[in-house]
Parts: sequence; structure tokens; C-alpha cells
Amino acid sequence: MAAAAPAQPAQPWEGGVLLFCGGTDFAQLGRTGGKTKKEDLDKESTYPNLLRPTRLKVFSDVKIMFIASGPAACHCFAGDAAGNLYSWGRNERGQLGHGDFAQRNTPAKVAALDGKFVIGASGGRNHSAAVCRDGSAYAWGINQHGQCGTGRVSAAKAPYKEDIVLTPTRCIIENCTQVACGIDFTMWLCDGRVMTAGHGQHGVLGDGVDHSYNAKDSSIQILYEAVPTPRRVAGLDDVRVLRIAAGHQHCLAIDDQGSCYSWGNGGYGRLGHKVQQEEDKPRKIEVFTRRNLVPADAILAAGGTASFCTGVANQVHCWGKLKVNGDNQMYPVPVNDLVGWNVRHFACGPGTFAAAADNSVITWGAATNGELGFGPNKKSSANPAKCEPLDGGHTHQVACGIGFTMFLVDPAHPRLAEAPEWESTIPVEEPPNPEAVAGAQKGGNKRKAAGDAAAGAAAKGKKAK
Repeated sequence: MAAAAPAQPAQPWEGGVLLFCGGTDFAQLGRTGGKTKKEDLDKESTYPNLLRPTRLKVFSDVKIMFIASGPAACHCFAGDAAGNLYSWGRNERGQLGHGDFAQRNTPAKVAALDGKFVIGASGGRNHSAAVCRDGSAYAWGINQHGQCGTGRVSAAKAPYKEDIVLTPTRCIIENCTQVACGIDFTMWLCDGRVMTAGHGQHGVLGDGVDHSYNAKDSSIQILYEAVPTPRRVAGLDDVRVLRIAAGHQHCLAIDDQGSCYSWGNGGYGRLGHKVQQEEDKPRKIEVFTRRNLVPADAILAAGGTASFCTGVANQVHCWGKLKVNGDNQMYPVPVNDLVGWNVRHFACGPGTFAAAADNSVITWGAATNGELGFGPNKKSSANPAKCEPLDGGHTHQVACGIGFTMFLVDPAHPRLAEAPEWESTIPVEEPPNPEAVAGAQKGGNKRKAAGDAAAGAAAKGKKAK
């Protein structure tokens, strides 16, 4: 795929236009369920798949400064020029931050963050976090494992059996500039240091342990100690970290010396160390050394089982499992289809990928809801391909989640007038039956974690590993 002409220098950034493509049935995206043909037709009219980048009517007069989601998230975020945060999508554990469990099919302002001036956000499977201009950070949603970083795991809230933080609550960190959420853990970048909290399985917290213990005296029942107070990631004391990224169950970081680190679940080669082995502390990726040091402005992204980072000459490298039926890539290799492209922003869904490069957007992956934005004639692509409806103009950012992709394009984009506009006929939906929701949850950790596992470990006289 040939590179397009280089993008023209952008004007001073004052905000752009958000475009959305993919599924709008947030309760069903990424899930399977038997439905009759009539039900499918009824749902399609109410919750259409938006097959090409589409304007959201609610943002018609709003200048958007950033967009965000996450590879494990089925909800979306956008921040405007006034520092307001908007959220919409799935909300079964309060991950939208509106103080309830009602799904929002239309973006709504997170009122609890009024006046905080939000500059970034990230979504996990059932929790969310945001960072503000003053260096403070807030989190909300499920907190069963302490992933909100508030220093405590409280009693369960009805109708669920987990601790849920319904409105944004201050995290115990300072001087934060970036946040990234995995399935059930959170990373914060604070003045060059990486902090983590939440579920420690696979060593994703990077503190040298996985926080597991046996809760039974006469048999084996592995639980995980909740880690609600953010802890500094081990082994990065002598460097200044510039950027972080979180996949489902693995973490990435780059430092000011040109190194890239990974830790957590090593399955499918997503850590890039040539072996499928867990790492409970950051480990340098050998490919990014000597003549292939990571530039300070490198892109860094993590998906369900894949990782991306730019090396010398802005060459995008990938590793892990990128295709459902493909082989594992055990160490970083260049993405040949992106050679020659000036990639400025990159995002991963669970199995889809998007890049803003030059005057184009490039998308690919296993898509079923039109989230690659190709239009009605093509839904997925095994290899990187231009998103034709956005070709020829400047796209500032991309963001991927489960079954959807967002684009933040320049207001002067020449194709913007061609974008259709959409508004949901059901802006707010009542929460579904909690038991049905629990049964619908897919993926994640197979072993249970205690609501306050530290107390459980102490009561049993067991030591957390």
C-alpha cells in the first residue's frame, strides 16, 4: 500500500470533529445470543451498524479535543475544549460515571467532573479513569479488585455482588499526565513514574508478584488480593517513562533512553520477548536497542493480544497475535504495509486496529459491525487498508473499542461534508437484569478474585504471593 502525500502542517489545535463507525447496540457488541430474524430487523432499525465514519448530532456545535476508549471497553469518551468529559455506551457496572447503571446511546456530559478540566481518559471492561489538567486523576465503575485506585474496596452495592464506584472518585496519585486501563487494572503515568492498581493476575501490576493466594486449607481455591492503592512499578527507577499503554492483560511503557518495556500476560507473544512467559516486572524488549531505539514521540498501543510501537525512522513494529487464524508473532517486526507512512496516532480494539497517518486513516482487523469504516461493501480486512471515506484530510486521533472506532478529524477535512449524521432514538436505556448481565460477560480472568482478598488472606493465615 503506497503512502499518501505528506499531511500539510495543521493550524493551532482548537478542537476537531468526532466521527464514529461500528455498532450502536452497546448491550450486545462482542457478545453472542440467539435472536429471531424479526428481532434482528427490529434491532437493526433502532441500533444500526454505522458502516462509514458518521457525525454524532449531539456534537454538532462542540469542539472535541480528545477521544478515548480501550481494547476491553464497550463505552466511549470525548473531551471538549472547555474541559468537559462526555461518555456513552455500555454501563452495566457504572463505568460511564453518571451515578447509575443506565446505558447511554447518546453522549452525555459527566456532571461529577464539571470544573475539573479533563485532558484524557481510558476505559477498561467495567471501569474507567480520567486525568485532569492539574495532574489529578479520577476513576469509577467496578472496583472489586481495587482498579479505581481509591485506596479501598468497599462493601458490595445492590444489585451486584461487587464494589462499584458510581461517580468519579479521586485516585491516590498526583502529577498524572496519562492513564490506561486494562480489563480490570489501571496504569497512571505520574511525572515519569508508572503507578498501577487493581487485579494482579499475570503480574500486570509490575511489582514483582501476582498477588495470588490459596483461600482453602484442604483444597485449592486461588484468589487474588485486591490492590486498591496505586503502587510504583518496579525496575523503572533510573529512567523517566514517557508513555504507557494497557492491553487486556499486559502493559507497555517507553522511556527517555529509547527503550520499550513490557510485562504481564505473555501469551501469544504479546510481550515481544520470544517466549510465551509471564513477566511480573518490566522487561526491556531486545528489538528496541542499539540501532533501533524508540524515538521520544513514538506511538505506543496495546490490544487484546497484540502490541505496537514505532522504532527508528517512524517504522511501526507489531508483535503478538494480530489475526484470529494467524500465527503468533513472538517479537517485534516492522509492519510492511505501513512503511513510508508518517503515523501520528494509533489505537487497538480487541482485534481491530486504526492508524492516523499523513492525509489518511488506515484500519484493519476482524470486524463484524463495520468498525473499520469502509462502507457497505466491505466490513473487514486482514491487512492494513485505507479508510476511503476519510482519505485526503487530516485526522488527529483514532480510538478503538469493542465493535466500534472513533476518529477525531480536523474541521477543515475536505471529506467532512460527505459524512452522514446520526442520533439515537433511545438516548437512555434502563439497566438490564443484573443476573443476565453477569451471564453475558465474556473473557477476563478465569480465577476468582476476592472483593477484599487481603482480609481473606489474613483470616486464612495465607500469604499473598
